Amino acid sequence: HNVDINPFSKKIIDSMPNEDVEFKCPPEELKKRMDLRGKPVCSIDPPGCKDIDDALHAEIMPNGNYELGVHIADVSHYVKAGDAVDKIAAKNCNTIYLVHRRTDMLPKVLTENLCSLVGNKERLAFSVLWEFDRNTLEIKNVKYGKSVIKSMAALTYEKAQNILNDQNDNSRMAKSIKILDLITKDLKRKRMEDGA
Repeated sequence: HNVDINPFSKKIIDSMPNEDVEFKCPPEELKKRMDLRGKPVCSIDPPGCKDIDDALHAEIMPNGNYELGVHIADVSHYVKAGDAVDKIAAKNCNTIYLVHRRTDMLPKVLTENLCSLVGNKERLAFSVLWEFDRNTLEIKNVKYGKSVIKSMAALTYEKAQNILNDQNDNSRMAKSIKILDLITKDLKRKRMEDGA
């Protein structure tokens, strides 16, 4: 199927940050972004997932409404339009998972480190923040832009379900997951009523 399984060239690997680099958002970058490091962000993925490219949060706002956030890894901070890595990524379009291996769309330092929204690490993201009316769950406001986040945890589906099922867990992350579940169920109900 014309899958390109060739590894990234030494030239491309050498153009990337070191694999063991520890990212800390530079002050000049933080000035240009929404600072969402204090939000109860987490990711929910299958066990063993290393390329965590999306994360979520939900919380009650000071006005009593719900805020729901979706955060996507900001790959464009590291991969510029038209550069060598961008051309390879555009050609491959996605990571290919085969039975015995995977062929990454981007170099490992990006997919498994700098652009992976792992727990307890600052990461650059694109974020969308929705404000939902707490009673009607209608969207009242939307804000989006570049951000910096610090995920509280990288959860598996099972761990997230266990948190959701635990009526005694009133941690900030548990409250976030329970609000996400509430909003998700309402959105699904509305889609079904609209003919989905």
